[in-house]
Amino acid sequence: MNMTFMETAAHGLGSFRIGRRSVPGQGRLVDGLGRLAGWIGGDRTVVAPWPGVQFEVDLADRIQRQMWARTYEPHVRACLGILVEPGHVYFDVGGHIGYHAVAAARKVGRNGRVFAFEADPIMYERLVRNLEQFSWAQAIHAAVWDHSGTLTFARSPVAQESGWGILSEVRDIGEGEHLDVQAISLDEWCRDAHVARWDMMKLDAEGSEFAVLQGAQNVLEQFHPAMIMEINGILLKQAGMSSAQVADFLTARSYRLFSLSFGRLEPWNLAKHGDFSDTLCLPEVRAVAALERLARSGFDQVGGFS
Repeated sequence: MNMTFMETAAHGLGSFRIGRRSVPGQGRLVDGLGRLAGWIGGDRTVVAPWPGVQFEVDLADRIQRQMWARTYEPHVRACLGILVEPGHVYFDVGGHIGYHAVAAARKVGRNGRVFAFEADPIMYERLVRNLEQFSWAQAIHAAVWDHSGTLTFARSPVAQESGWGILSEVRDIGEGEHLDVQAISLDEWCRDAHVARWDMMKLDAEGSEFAVLQGAQNVLEQFHPAMIMEINGILLKQAGMSSAQVADFLTARSYRLFSLSFGRLEPWNLAKHGDFSDTLCLPEVRAVAALERLARSGFDQVGGFS
């Protein structure tokens, strides 16, 4: 059994999740193949998740094993693949090692731009390496917050779970390496970077989402980007915020919210989706066109889309 065979097998298992079917135990199978590949070839490996693209992962890490197998967040990947267009400007807040940012950079092309923000210094180093093949993509080592300054970032206390790093302002359980990191607001950063266009954002910041939005009020109202955002009510509550605040903030700015899952969209509802939801946030002026494109690409749309 070689690396190519295992990658192909893992990808084949994961491809069922993008549609409406699933293979029982497929997550464990993919994870096991990734562990075995790491044992055979070493934890650090480079794969080609898209033609002509190189992507470095650490197979000792659970999330990066999913990226290796191309099974990581397939619903987010599919939605971004439909809505991100050549020439777009794409922001990735909580960029990790760049899985979605690399896909976006490939899609926007030389006439677009990609900016990926990551607070964890180890993840940032790999993010830089994964994005350096695109001259129009930039990695920024910073935590995005409601103001600029210095914050404390706690790296994941579990070595195999790189996605669990969190700002101490959100939650601090006293575990994991604590580091001072630069914090920025998107309003200030966009002003200083002379950003003249912003089309799409993926926002997954472990409970910092409302603070990120508060620090981006001016540019949100100026550019009205579409967004895919993780709304985690438990983490938001620990930060003194709530899912309702996030939803109210966006709807007050003429956004429509939809819960995003495998091949399915439905209107976001606090009672049903407030605890956790990957949420598609569409500005009213572009919502109908975006929903039509998603429907043509196979996303089921459940109720209330007129």
